[in-house]
Amino acid sequence: MQGLAEQLSPNNEHEQLDQAVRVRTDTETWLAEALNGSMRTTFEYRFDGQELYGEDGGSVGEIFNDAITSAQEVVRYNPGLLFELRRRLIERGEYEDMVKMANGELPNTMIVISDFPPELMDSREDVGGYNASRKQTMLRVITRQKDGSIRMTTQSLEGSDREALEAIYTKLGVTVEAGELLEQRVHRDLPTQWQGVLVDNLTTAYDSSLSDRFGGDWHAGFKQPDRRSWVDTFAFAHDQQDVVEWFTKEKLRNPKGAEDLRFKLAATVSQRYEDHLAGAPEEIVQSEVAIQGVYRQALTHDFYLELEQAADRAIAAGMTFSGCGATVSGSLEEQLQNAGYGNKSDDCEFISKSCPLCGTKNVKTKVTKSHISGSCGCSKSR
Repeated sequence: MQGLAEQLSPNNEHEQLDQAVRVRTDTETWLAEALNGSMRTTFEYRFDGQELYGEDGGSVGEIFNDAITSAQEVVRYNPGLLFELRRRLIERGEYEDMVKMANGELPNTMIVISDFPPELMDSREDVGGYNASRKQTMLRVITRQKDGSIRMTTQSLEGSDREALEAIYTKLGVTVEAGELLEQRVHRDLPTQWQGVLVDNLTTAYDSSLSDRFGGDWHAGFKQPDRRSWVDTFAFAHDQQDVVEWFTKEKLRNPKGAEDLRFKLAATVSQRYEDHLAGAPEEIVQSEVAIQGVYRQALTHDFYLELEQAADRAIAAGMTFSGCGATVSGSLEEQLQNAGYGNKSDDCEFISKSCPLCGTKNVKTKVTKSHISGSCGCSKSR
């Protein structure tokens, strides 16, 4: 769901504020998924009798519809990613169930297991935000609140172990069917106090299955002791407000150009995260000072130096960061692809991560010795 903020037109101060909230939340969520640890997020959506609205004031349904449109474009040029369209359509059905819940047409609790796509289980490379080595499942518990609003709590589960995921269904008294789990939603009417502990109880069911088969203690799919499982990556990302605010401002100023900075964003927060896990002294130069909830810009040379050094270390280590539909790498190959380079001796037509001219993602690009043209409509002589 990244990249939707730039579609909002800042026609007035209120819409500009909404756009900033959306970009900031998207940035924190993407970082939380990209960091190697356990993520838990909670968001609430207001219901007006017909539609759900997020914290930024935007329509939740429009986001799901836009995701389908984006997936259709991706599949148009890369049929191998057809599973993305399938999953976006399933998630649209999940949203429709959320609206029914808000209307009282369904039980007050829905459990969704967004498992790792079966098509990528044997993949060795990250694809479209899916981490091939971690193979995370997102456990979602969606509940209707007393005021009619909808609350969604998401917990990441490492490994997408099928037997452990089926143990969650067993805990719920449901017989799981063969195939993808994303569409196998479970509805229950539960007391409020049960709703509050459901994510923990279902995570425990996943971990208990791993413990029974492999021994030891587990937490969110991490075998203990592993500090990564006890640091909430979303809370950690939220705390990195100097970097988050820097990227948010860049994204608002130049939505497409800011994507070139995403690797530096991830590398910097990842380095801070690793230092935190190692118990290293905090040596981060804060570039934003919070005064009564308002951030005053004070970016320093040291801040930019930290960004550059973190990116250099990540490139040297061959790191890739994946989350929320976006995978970024500092590899030489990706740097050249993002710059629009291809085979110089022949015409080269390929699916690129972004158009080298306008930045549009997942487009068909043709590169020749003298010309670059893309399915997005861009055309330029070289």
